[in-house]
Amino acid sequence: MSPLPDDIARALGYPYPRPAGSFLFSGGAAQALPPETDFDGRIPVLACGSNGSPVQLLRKFGTSPDYRIPVTAAKLYDICCSYSAHFSGYGSVAAALHPASGAVTHVHITWLNERELMRMHETEAIGQNYRFVRMEGVGLHCAEHGAIDTVHAYLSLRGSLLLDGRPVALGGIDCSGAPFPVLDQQAIQSRLRDTFAPGMDLHDFIRQNITDAKLRAERTNRLARHAQVFDHPGITTLLDQAI
Repeated sequence: MSPLPDDIARALGYPYPRPAGSFLFSGGAAQALPPETDFDGRIPVLACGSNGSPVQLLRKFGTSPDYRIPVTAAKLYDICCSYSAHFSGYGSVAAALHPASGAVTHVHITWLNERELMRMHETEAIGQNYRFVRMEGVGLHCAEHGAIDTVHAYLSLRGSLLLDGRPVALGGIDCSGAPFPVLDQQAIQSRLRDTFAPGMDLHDFIRQNITDAKLRAERTNRLARHAQVFDHPGITTLLDQAI
């Protein structure tokens, strides 16, 4: 089988491989997290989609050794990672959070300093697809710090994509106990292709969403009409406009 074209591989690879445990992202790669890592002054940001993957962090932060980002493994309780009701500019169906009583989701937390956080903001389509929030009172257990009551996150402005009236758990993020179907990126793309362009080659459908911003927006708007926006009593919006 011939390899996928780069643009299609990027779209279908979401949310991309990540280590099971904690790591340090530096120089463009995942390294062992040093035991003496200093977390003081760093802001914990939940990685519910691709931001827990060194592949995506490389795209966002490059290979500079100036970025030394601790990324810790964590378990998130009663919330799952679902698909957001939008297509990203690079063609993937991206991530959202969704309440799921009894679920245990294996996520990561990126610990960002102010400079790194500003760079992350630049990559998150804030005001278009996401808002940056602080969440208090969440059930979150970090492998390095134990229970964490407060964390930051990028929440989908579009809400969770619904198929047959139900959210869909994000394949590639390990989750147990969520009462929702689980689909990988190829499967969710195929379902949406069948909705928007029946019979079209899947790669052509994805490439349309990458190259045609107007069509991508129209399809996203149709998905968002029937989406379910995540709500939690401890949410405070910190940024909902592009910087």
